[in-house]
Amino acid sequence: MRSEPFELLRRPQRTLPARILGLVIRLRAELLVATAAIWLWVWLVERMPAWTAAATIGVPALGVALWGPGRRYVCRRVFAVATRHRLRAVFVECRVMNFSGNLPLLLWCRPTPVGERVWLLLRAGIDLREIELRLSHIAVGCWATDARVSPHPWTAALTVVEVIRRDPLTGPAVPSPVAAPATVVDRARRLRLVPALVGGGRHAS
Repeated sequence: MRSEPFELLRRPQRTLPARILGLVIRLRAELLVATAAIWLWVWLVERMPAWTAAATIGVPALGVALWGPGRRYVCRRVFAVATRHRLRAVFVECRVMNFSGNLPLLLWCRPTPVGERVWLLLRAGIDLREIELRLSHIAVGCWATDARVSPHPWTAALTVVEVIRRDPLTGPAVPSPVAAPATVVDRARRLRLVPALVGGGRHAS
């Protein structure tokens, strides 16, 4: 709908089944985990006392929380799910949509060593430039330090957004084997072995 001198963008009406289907697709991870947890609880309670069922579920969950690799795996998956929701919220607030009110489709999100990688399918009326202009908003909305976007080599409609949470170059320094001889000499000097070796070499000569 056009009104001079402003252009009003209105979202078209959608049917209730379409809204419910979209909500289910967006919450698919949460619904799957909740359904699996409820089914497992009901299945265990039917076969054992409630406290035993609670221990059967709680002890492995506590073990995963205390085990470093398991805890990091779960946290990264949780952040990947949260990134999908936060990215959609950024698109809504920044009006990254076409004139019909359709947002880019968030196809998939997976963890990476530095954050998350999200695959987007751009609808007709949305291009890569609109995503590039909102990279700072994406970084803020996803609780990250930076965000990058690049087109997929197959088609311009498929876009990859990189959410950067940590820089691997800022981690602890990796010891270099080149510095090993100097380290050995420093230890020898602290133990006063180097003068003895030098003196022994002079007597030998």
